[in-house]
Amino acid sequence: MPAYSDAPLPVGLDALVGMGMNRVKLAIAVALAEHGGCLSTPELLAALGEGVAGTTIARNLTELEDHGYVTGDVPRDERRRRRTHWTLNQETLHADLRALIQATTPTDESPTATG
Repeated sequence: MPAYSDAPLPVGLDALVGMGMNRVKLAIAVALAEHGGCLSTPELLAALGEGVAGTTIARNLTELEDHGYVTGDVPRDERRRRRTHWTLNQETLHADLRALIQATTPTDESPTATG
């Protein structure tokens, strides 16, 4: 049985693989965008409200950072007990979303297009 990771993907979609976009990651991206693209960790916790645990936000920030969608201003190995400011990398996120839109939009040459 082939692994699901063997499924072919259009060029440009590799960055979205494994990202595991979920409600928390989406909420982080939206909160950062709503606040000018940058928030400290405590500001981000406040923006997301009490419904999300700080450890959940931290884990999702790490995953977003691994994929290049956010950047912390403090190096990862120096963050313990230091306030980190997070910046949304809109260009990276938008480029990957445009690649997904392009890959899922039928073209005139598509075999499913009717003429």
